[in-house]
Amino acid sequence: MNKNKDPMLRALYIVLVPVVLVIIVLNSGLLQKAVPAARVHGQNYTVVRYNFYYFEFYNTFLEDHQYELDELGYDPSVSDTTQYTSEGVSWKVFFMRQAEADMAETAYYCDLAAEAGYVFSEEELLPVRERLAEHAAAQTASNISAKNYYTAYYGSGMTEALYTEELTRRVKAEAYRDYLIRSATPTPAEVEAFISENAIPDYRTADIRVITLEALPDRETGEVGQEQRIALWQKMNRLVERYDAGESFEELQAAFSTCALGDRQGYLTNATRLDLPESIADELLFGGDEPSAYPDGFPVGGYLTEQSDDTAYFVILDDWGGSGPEREAALAIGQEAMLAQAEAEIAQNYRVERLRFGMLLATA
Repeated sequence: MNKNKDPMLRALYIVLVPVVLVIIVLNSGLLQKAVPAARVHGQNYTVVRYNFYYFEFYNTFLEDHQYELDELGYDPSVSDTTQYTSEGVSWKVFFMRQAEADMAETAYYCDLAAEAGYVFSEEELLPVRERLAEHAAAQTASNISAKNYYTAYYGSGMTEALYTEELTRRVKAEAYRDYLIRSATPTPAEVEAFISENAIPDYRTADIRVITLEALPDRETGEVGQEQRIALWQKMNRLVERYDAGESFEELQAAFSTCALGDRQGYLTNATRLDLPESIADELLFGGDEPSAYPDGFPVGGYLTEQSDDTAYFVILDDWGGSGPEREAALAIGQEAMLAQAEAEIAQNYRVERLRFGMLLATA
């Protein structure tokens, strides 16, 4: 039957074609890449950019709390708008608020860094490459293309390039925030008062090199048990034997370390007790159970090994630094002052303004 000769079919055709076209455009991601969903400090954020923050938080939340979702009262299979947090807001609102807080904070610190002409180091930007490598591994394991992967996890219109661009902004923001904390210079009186009020024990900071070993979960259960912990310690013994035999730290670090502590090369400079696992801090900085064994402190050039449950550490002391209490106080005071200033400025100048039409396409 010719649709042009049948009035009913012609009317149906007129109604359905635009709907089909809208569905095609929505699935293509073209609107999501072009339509703004929010505005922050005068800058528009497309639906895709908004979705980066929303799904970055959402996916991380599910990963971090995968074993306690029931306790939290969240069911991923149920609509986020029909279930509520303990504070009485829908989970949808909760995820949006957290995403928008990250969005505003990123914009704030990126603006500060740009104004200061700050140049980011390769080490500071390394998390970008690491995250992309994790995603690439997930794509290979799932036998899925990058295009389908980013669409599945971050919504229509998201591509690896767009994801990388926004991830880089997020990493830069965090790096510049940390830089501001490290570079804070409180007055001597503020430092002295903080040390006294918090009863910080006297010690020296340390420049160290670290190799971090982590137990491999059982292939069948995915858990770490006594057998895996024994294997971890045996692996550490092999590492020590090779170091004692003359193999360089650099070779061993590249072969063994997961880099969970220290930078990519295993270095940790001016480390305080708060930068180290408690067992290592106690042994290295305070002499452990037998402080008389090293009356002048742990020997420079010496090493120690320590295992705590699923993780083991091989630590070399390169040198002693300055006052540990003064370093702790400076970092704490700097962080408190900087975060308070940031919170006030973000609340005043970096509020997220949602744009109605774009928000209809966001988070979906």
